[in-house]
Amino acid sequence: MRLGLIGPAHDNAQALERAIEMLMADPDVRQVIYLGDDGGADQVVESWSQRYIDDEQFLDRGARLACAGSAGEIDGLLADQSAAARLWAIRRLPDPPARAIEMMDKWLVLAVHDKAVLDEDDISNAHIIVYGKSDKAGIKRFGPRSFFTPGPVDQGKVGLLELMPHGQLELRILSLEGKVLVSETARATSARVVVTE
Repeated sequence: MRLGLIGPAHDNAQALERAIEMLMADPDVRQVIYLGDDGGADQVVESWSQRYIDDEQFLDRGARLACAGSAGEIDGLLADQSAAARLWAIRRLPDPPARAIEMMDKWLVLAVHDKAVLDEDDISNAHIIVYGKSDKAGIKRFGPRSFFTPGPVDQGKVGLLELMPHGQLELRILSLEGKVLVSETARATSARVVVTE
């Protein structure tokens, strides 16, 4: 299981699209989270959704191609439908001060645009704190927790969290070509749970 992370695009739609395409091409990426505080990911999804066909068009085209289409045309139709179905996996952060929380097996991942909005309870309850607002990519450990940012996507990097077979969590910084630039294994500890009313 993998979770893709993309930092703020700063109006660089080309870098954002390239990052999404690279991460979504990996079938093990369950979802991609855009860590910017703008509408960059929404614009990409809207633009791409117009390229693909809806269910009714799919059935009409499928019926036509089943009778008179080539194997290549049918493959193209199925590829379009598959790509359209993958658009649901592209997520953006909720509006501040809300936070996104993901569970990856025993790991609690907390995602925000600006880590300055987090309080002590937020941090103590998470194993991995992922954030977007940063000048550069980086992974920093503070005790049992890791702070992880892919940095701005226009610097040519994205982040990836991968749950390994024995329950370990790998934190990776990748180039937009998919090359691993930095890789670290998160430490296995339990998060402190705080219950509030």
